[in-house]
Amino acid sequence: MCVIQAEHLTKKYGRKVCVNDLSFELGKNCVLGFIGPNGAGKTTTMRMLCGIMPPSSGRAFIRGKDVTRFPVEAKSLLGYLPENAPLAGTVTVEDFLKYCGNMRGLSGKALKTALERSIEECDLSSVLQEEAESLSKGFRRRVCLAQAIMHQPEALVLDEPTDGLDPNQKREIRALIRKLSSKSAVIVSTHILEEIDAVCDRVLTICKGEKVFDGSVQEFKSIIPEKCRMEITVRLPENAKREEAEKCFFDAPQLGPLLSLTDKKAPLPERELYFSLTSTGENPHPEKEFISYCMQKNYEILSVRTNTPSPDEVFAFLAGGKEEK
Repeated sequence: MCVIQAEHLTKKYGRKVCVNDLSFELGKNCVLGFIGPNGAGKTTTMRMLCGIMPPSSGRAFIRGKDVTRFPVEAKSLLGYLPENAPLAGTVTVEDFLKYCGNMRGLSGKALKTALERSIEECDLSSVLQEEAESLSKGFRRRVCLAQAIMHQPEALVLDEPTDGLDPNQKREIRALIRKLSSKSAVIVSTHILEEIDAVCDRVLTICKGEKVFDGSVQEFKSIIPEKCRMEITVRLPENAKREEAEKCFFDAPQLGPLLSLTDKKAPLPERELYFSLTSTGENPHPEKEFISYCMQKNYEILSVRTNTPSPDEVFAFLAGGKEEK
C-alpha cells in the first residue's frame, strides 16, 4: 500500500491554475525529489498533501486516509517541515519541542521518549536550553525537522530542508533524511539539483503546475542522451603516426560526426590521443563501434570516463529551456 497518494490534485485561484491534475504515489522507504522552477506549484501541492490548503478538485491520501475528509487521522501519520518554518524567538529549544509533542497528543513517558529520540536524531543536545532566536540557520532547520519527526510519522514532507545551509550542514541533514527514509516515505522539495543525486530515489518534476517527469534518478539524468559524453584516451602502436590516426578516426562514417579531440593543457605523450565521444538519439552507444574500431587498428584504450548530463541540464530541458552547448 502506498503511503502518500495524490489523485488529480488541482488548485485554482480565480482563473489562474496553480496546480493542474497532478497525480502520483509514493511508498515507504523511498525519497522523492520534488522539483520545479519558482512558481511551478510545489509549495501549493505540498500544502494540499498536508491538509493545510484544500484542493479545488482531486484528493490527497496519507496511508489511505483522505486528507480533506479525515484530517485528524491523516495528519497524525504525517510530518511537515515548511520552508522558513517560524520559531518563537524567546522559547528554548526544549520547551518548543515539548509544546510540539503536546500538540501531537504526546504526554508523560511517551512525550519523554519522543523528545529524547528526536533530539538525538537531529543532534540538538548542545542547544536545548538556548532560545530559538539565538540559533544559527542550520540549528533552526534541525529544530524544525525534530518537531516533524517526533511522532515517528509514516510520511514526511520537507520543503527546502537544506536551503541556506553550509556544505557541512547540508551533508548532515541529507544523511538524516536517508536515515528517516528507512521508516517513512519522504518528499523533498528542492531547487538545489545536487540534492537529487545526494538523497533521492525518484524525481517528480512539475512546470506551470503540471507534471512533466516522474521516474528514477537515473532516468531523470538520462533523458537527454545526446548530452552523454565519454572522454577516451587511446594509445597508438609504436609505428603509428598521430596525424594519420586522427584522420582515420574522423573519416570513419559511424564515428567521425560524434568525435572531437579533447584539449589537454599538459603536453601530450607522443602516442596518445584524447577523444570526446558524444552519443545521440540515433546512436546511443557509439562506444561499441569505437572499441571495435580500436581493436581492428590495434589501438589500446587506456581509459574511458563518462560525463552524464547534470541535473541542471536535464531540468532546463524538462522546463522548456535550452541546453547548454
